Amino acid sequence: MMAFKKGLYPFTLGTTSYIIPDNVLPNIKILAPYVEDIELVLFESPELSNMPSSDNISEMIDIKSQYAIGYTIHLPTDKKAGSGNVRDRIKFCDDAKKVIELTYPLNPRAWILHLEGVTKNTNKDGLARWTERCFEILKNLDAFIEDTSLIAIENLGYPWVWHRNLAEQFNMSLCCDVGHLWLNGHENWIDDVKQMLSKTIVVHLHGVCSFKDHVGLQKGDRRLLKLFLNELILKKYKGVITLEIFNGNDFFGSMEVLKEEWELLH
Repeated sequence: MMAFKKGLYPFTLGTTSYIIPDNVLPNIKILAPYVEDIELVLFESPELSNMPSSDNISEMIDIKSQYAIGYTIHLPTDKKAGSGNVRDRIKFCDDAKKVIELTYPLNPRAWILHLEGVTKNTNKDGLARWTERCFEILKNLDAFIEDTSLIAIENLGYPWVWHRNLAEQFNMSLCCDVGHLWLNGHENWIDDVKQMLSKTIVVHLHGVCSFKDHVGLQKGDRRLLKLFLNELILKKYKGVITLEIFNGNDFFGSMEVLKEEWELLH
């Protein structure tokens, strides 16, 4: 691993639990000395599961204390929260509650939520139905979790303002995925960032190249990265920034690029 001094930034820097091709716990053990937060990407299916055991959770708590790290938890995405299929929505809620209950002892900084089931081309009637479905999902989670502000709704391929009112109704936070904004080619993406940051507790940062996201920052457009980092400085953002990438080369490259660009702004 490259040398990395913690505390270089005013925000909390993290990455995912999928940097090396291994299970969650080995990734945490390797990454803990170098980052300040780790996003746990958990899933469970009849064929495959990476859900930690109670012993794993205890070990994660010990690592958290030893290395002064924290955790963000990505809620399941295999079943779409805003799906038109009621069985999918029920399954999503059951799985999300299971993950929240399992990871609660970690005292996560956030649980990341996707409200899928809609696209940017969805018509007005479809949007209204999706909003109603999402309202029921959030109402269900609101009754389950004590502090709803720890649930951060992530922007996807649709305009983020479509879930702004939902987040406000349930006192939920935002996860600003700037890579998704870049991927969708919205020329006013920086305006979205400006509006989102005050309610954002987690940022997902990754490069976009050849219409593919979740690649290293070294493969993306540095001009866009500079604009984004400058906005973080102006807004004095102090939340989590997760380098949402999934291999060692992208991790190392992103850490280097972020450090270089940050130093140029100071």
